Amino acid sequence: MSGQTQNTNRWIVSAALAAVILFLAVPLLLGAGYTYPAADDFITFNGSLELARTMGPVLGPLRAAWNFYMGWEGRYTSNLFLFVLMPYVRFGLNGFRVCMVLLSLFFLGSLFFMAHAAVEFSVSPEDAGGRHGRQNRKLFLGAVLLFASLGLPETYNGRELFFWYTASAGYLVGICCLFLSVGCLLLANCREKRRGYEICSALFGFLAAGCSPQVASFVCSWLLLALLTLWFSQKPEGRKGSGRRLHLGDILPFLVSFCGALANVFAPGSMTRSRLTMGDVPYGIADAVRDTFGYQKEEMHRIFYDPLFITLAVVVFLACLFFEVRVARPGRFRTPIGVLLMTGAVLVSNFLCIFPVVMGYHGGGLSNCRTQYVADFEFRFSLLFALIYIAQYVRGLLPRRQKRGGFLWPVAGVLGGFLLCVCSFLFWNDRRGELLTGYSFVLIRELSDGTVQEIFAMRKEVLEALEAAEDGADVSLQMPAVPESVATYPQGILPDPESQVNRSVAGMFGLHSMSVEYGAE
Repeated sequence: MSGQTQNTNRWIVSAALAAVILFLAVPLLLGAGYTYPAADDFITFNGSLELARTMGPVLGPLRAAWNFYMGWEGRYTSNLFLFVLMPYVRFGLNGFRVCMVLLSLFFLGSLFFMAHAAVEFSVSPEDAGGRHGRQNRKLFLGAVLLFASLGLPETYNGRELFFWYTASAGYLVGICCLFLSVGCLLLANCREKRRGYEICSALFGFLAAGCSPQVASFVCSWLLLALLTLWFSQKPEGRKGSGRRLHLGDILPFLVSFCGALANVFAPGSMTRSRLTMGDVPYGIADAVRDTFGYQKEEMHRIFYDPLFITLAVVVFLACLFFEVRVARPGRFRTPIGVLLMTGAVLVSNFLCIFPVVMGYHGGGLSNCRTQYVADFEFRFSLLFALIYIAQYVRGLLPRRQKRGGFLWPVAGVLGGFLLCVCSFLFWNDRRGELLTGYSFVLIRELSDGTVQEIFAMRKEVLEALEAAEDGADVSLQMPAVPESVATYPQGILPDPESQVNRSVAGMFGLHSMSVEYGAE
């Protein structure tokens, strides 16, 4: 094959991968432009405003964040986003919408930064793929991770992270900071000037650990996986002193994030919340460990029963064999023990992602969309990481001449047949109705038929009516029924003026009371 034909084929692959990425990412960004404050957003905004009126616009919000840390929740990073940034209070509804779009962009940018760093770290100087081939690997890895985030069934649970500000601050910001931390750590090990990357990795790890305890566990376990990847990417002779060992700069991000997780989980506010919400329920660590294993088993069953995920896994495995998509350098991973250790570490990270939720809810498990989505997210990402690592090991077993095509074509036939069987199962099994329930697909449907826009117009009308009301008034709004929607998040304002959200809304707008009834005759 001529060089010109190879370049043409690579450009075609690049265009196809870019199209997949845009197909998944654009609906998320468009949907974020139709967001609005909801539920706990009003509670935190009102709490910050009350102190801002007495202590000033700077000290008041900071004091509110500190009070929340000491009295209810130890999520120090999330508290700053919730009580200090306050996008709706400071910038109005349009500013709030811009903030939500930026958070979605933050997610997309951090995910592709991590994919970029993984490919840069894994390639060797003598890599024959060239710059363009390397770029396609980055696009492929980014597209796979984005599809696992937004394209697989039940990823619509992500609406709480992407379209609800409180959950974005508590979960999405932490996940994005984790991606940046892992990416900086990998780049530090393939750049001559590494000190800046190490500092940034530690900083982002600390910020990520200051979000939800579930995310804090996610952060610590993934930074450990990154450390294990660094260790197994060293040449075997490194044990004898001829190769570079891990040093403090590699371990520092995990140590800092672990300290941040401890400051989060054992904060006075976290202890108070656990005591007040759970009371004296006799539930200990042993109970949580037992129940976590049960939930982990259920999660594994759900994920491996998903034919679309299986198809994605087969595509990833084939890409690793033929196009050398890797997550580590050719080092110690050539040993079966290394593969087993890495696979075991992935299973441990799955366990750790669920354990804080089970422990915090005293066996309640993944009881809401955000904890379910984060668990699915972590499981899928880590399992794909393990699969790529195993594919690296399989490819490493092949002699050089067989890697170039002599042995891989029979393998391609077998795996292609398996892929065909999987696709047949995909389109004929009794769950085929769930194939297009990924969040991006749901957003495309609801943006196309105007559902998202109609709901946004109704929520905007409510907020405008509250802004226009006189101080101290009693406001009662009658609104049409809200269209059914999977993509959007409920606003949380109820017909009952005594509900916590309604009282907070009234406080924000200087009202005596307020209520909204939808679908009233």
